[in-house]
Amino acid sequence: MSDTLYDITHDPEANVLYEKCADVDVFLWEALAASDPAEIHRRTGATFNDGTYQLPFLAQSLTVTPTKRRVTIFGDQPREPEFQLCLVCLLYLLKVDVHHLDAAQISPKEFKGGSTFFQGPHALPVARLVERFGRDRTGFLEAAGRLAGRPLPLGDAAVLLTPFPGVEVGVILWEGDEEFPPRVNLLVPQGLDRFWPLDAVWALLNVVTREILRAAV
Repeated sequence: MSDTLYDITHDPEANVLYEKCADVDVFLWEALAASDPAEIHRRTGATFNDGTYQLPFLAQSLTVTPTKRRVTIFGDQPREPEFQLCLVCLLYLLKVDVHHLDAAQISPKEFKGGSTFFQGPHALPVARLVERFGRDRTGFLEAAGRLAGRPLPLGDAAVLLTPFPGVEVGVILWEGDEEFPPRVNLLVPQGLDRFWPLDAVWALLNVVTREILRAAV
């Protein structure tokens, strides 16, 4: 898995002002540092030791040290995450209660205000997946498998990915043919909007898309 497989210039969130963990609002770091680790563990299952939270991330793991404003990804090659992953990681620890997420998966556009929000600059990041996998079902399943994706009996190929414990993202691919163009649908847990604003949901889907593309060979 190489970062060069993903072109950050095509990310709709790419902005020189929002690239690194240190760019995340200091209020979120301070709020996490002041939070009760036992309460966060109850809501999310994340463990806490020596000032650092640990939690799974797809087929990898994350450590989050709020006092140092640092998130590190541990996988094949440890690396520093981008702004969006740091943002949704902090929002997950601060806000989400996995016990109150519905197992049902829905399109983010079904959330209140979603049909308006998820367009233009906040369009769901399906175009990048269609471009890479629209005629490569096998490559899609292989990339998702490297991220511990579980197959779903939907579309021409579909997987369920777990970016954070209790938060699952469905990715459904329809391959293109002579009659119909390829397309991809993204699904998230019903009820996620109880804990997050829509821009955080959008950021999560950008993160998942980025990791699928990184995992492609």
